[in-house]
Amino acid sequence: MGQIDVQLFHYIVKVGIGTFKSKPQYKEYHLEMDTGSNLVWIQCEGCTKCFKQTPKPFPKEKSSSFHPILIKNMPMTYECGYEDGASTRGVMARETFYLRSNSSGLATVKKLEFGCGLYNNMQYGNYRNNKIAGILGLGWDDPSFAKQLSSHSKGKFSYCLPVVSKKTPSTYLRFGDDIALSKNSRSTPLYRTNISSSYRVDVQGISLNKSRLKINPKVFEFKNNGSSGGCIIDSGTPYSRIITPAFDILKLELEKYFSRFKNLKRIKANLGLDLCYERIKPEGFNNLPDLTFHLGGSQADFVMKPEAVFEVVPPSSRPIKSREYFCLAMVKNKKMSILGSHQQTNQRIIHDTMNKRLLFYQEDCSKNP
Repeated sequence: MGQIDVQLFHYIVKVGIGTFKSKPQYKEYHLEMDTGSNLVWIQCEGCTKCFKQTPKPFPKEKSSSFHPILIKNMPMTYECGYEDGASTRGVMARETFYLRSNSSGLATVKKLEFGCGLYNNMQYGNYRNNKIAGILGLGWDDPSFAKQLSSHSKGKFSYCLPVVSKKTPSTYLRFGDDIALSKNSRSTPLYRTNISSSYRVDVQGISLNKSRLKINPKVFEFKNNGSSGGCIIDSGTPYSRIITPAFDILKLELEKYFSRFKNLKRIKANLGLDLCYERIKPEGFNNLPDLTFHLGGSQADFVMKPEAVFEVVPPSSRPIKSREYFCLAMVKNKKMSILGSHQQTNQRIIHDTMNKRLLFYQEDCSKNP
């Protein structure tokens, strides 16, 4: 179990790493939780391209449990790129990791394979007081954290993401027997392709307030042996991406829906989102519609409440005349759809990798589950 916090729109897991002559004997770092990639890595001391972070990069030379992985007596190197253009490269090593549990103290994972980032082209350092030090890859394959723990976790991991706010409560990333199932659980198959570490689900349609939109299911199909099309469920993508033909229909139907409200004014906001409205009176998430992704399987409807569908920006004190506005927290994409972390909020999400199933049910993630 690892504690999940948030930095801006990135959900992050607190881990202890290494063995030092100190109390505690490890150093604590925050890694971004990413179900869309495999590599676990952390920025290390001695990096030649580094991003700003607190605390300092991992002092690998001072940890007695740090062991570089060697190939023909040479350190094994890695290079990893991400969809947003970010990248990291460095050396692979084994190290002791610690996860804090809310019940049984510390869980120790010895000889975990991870990347020691020495050349890191990442945007994290642009955030003031950035505390993200790397990425916790939870994808299908080695050397992902989920895969390396699979003998203990039976291939299962789970999370419940709270809605981002000024005081976002922390929750836990859970593994194996630590995951509670509910009789309300819904289930859909998880798919994978040879060329991707991502978890894919079969989206068959979208409903707005229980009214099915006239979207041809073929727009969501996997194409080119899975290299495009389809839908990925990804905790490392904040706002969902919807394949363009489906997004255009969704946007049109939302415009029709909101045209009935006299207190709304269409605006352009600076969030990089397509559909935004200003309100005369602040209402938060009230009077905003639900959205449902119909997934493959019987009764596998992924229902998103308004707080998972929209971003609401409250009025600020400057300028004085500013009003509350809200935006559809999704963007269009020409290649594929991605179910991002914002749309997964207030849901218990369970990845069962051995049985290739995604289980989910609605839950109040603010209650520290």
